[in-house]
Amino acid sequence: MLAHDPHLLYESIARPGGGFAMVALDARESMRALFRDAGHADEDQDLSDFKEIAAREVAASASAVLCDPVYGTAAIEALRSEHPETGLIVAVDQFEEPRYGPLQESVLDESVMKPIVAGGGVSALKLYLFWRPGTAEKFRRDDAKRFVERCRELGVLSLLEGVVLGEPDDTDFNFDDELVRASEMMGKLQPDVYKTQLPTLGRASDAIIEQEARRVTDAVGGPWVVLSNGVESHRFAGAVGAACRGGASGLLAGRGVWRAALSSSGPAEELATSGRERLRELLDVVDEYARPWPDAVRT
Repeated sequence: MLAHDPHLLYESIARPGGGFAMVALDARESMRALFRDAGHADEDQDLSDFKEIAAREVAASASAVLCDPVYGTAAIEALRSEHPETGLIVAVDQFEEPRYGPLQESVLDESVMKPIVAGGGVSALKLYLFWRPGTAEKFRRDDAKRFVERCRELGVLSLLEGVVLGEPDDTDFNFDDELVRASEMMGKLQPDVYKTQLPTLGRASDAIIEQEARRVTDAVGGPWVVLSNGVESHRFAGAVGAACRGGASGLLAGRGVWRAALSSSGPAEELATSGRERLRELLDVVDEYARPWPDAVRT
């Protein structure tokens, strides 16, 4: 068993002020679909090359970078060798999805956990799970529980991601109520960090987002961060600030940082210029408003 020092591990993925400003590069078939829609080649190597480039461009600013071991191995190695000061998070979820998506199911791939950690430099592992409103019995509780336990055994942080299926304007359910239910259920498993969608998907006023974020904060009972998928790009930074004022400890965002690069003829240049500016804006928001992890961790 590896030595598990949560304090040092949290520090390795956080900003100096204690907030999280992390970038996700673990998308798979959904990223391939974005490549296709943007008119780019979308073979496996194209995804791998983009992830490696993006990791290099954002690593100096992000507090941590999330990669997958499917198409992100080159990115992982680049972070280990060139940016050891940046926290490395590795996805250990196995996605069930057709080519170009959408994602249909996600399960724990425990077989990759120990080899990945043994490779060194890993601060946390991440598991993505769905929350389907009205069908709580389909929540993969055993996977989540085993994931948290194994992370502790391996001496890394557990980052559990709970994603509610559905849109806020669907008449069959209340999105924010389900967001709270999912947060409460997954929070009971005591992951080191919980990741979920922005309340209202950023569609309401800042005041309402802050109010709903407080409900999530109470439900989780520990540090939590927001993701960017489903949020209008122009709205993301402001909505993150509102969520942080409601108790979120920052963000772990993918598309909100790198998606615009896919519309460029030179993705690497776009990431090195405009991409860094987008990330800098988010860093400023996190530094000003995020709840520091020492204030949020369970005691």
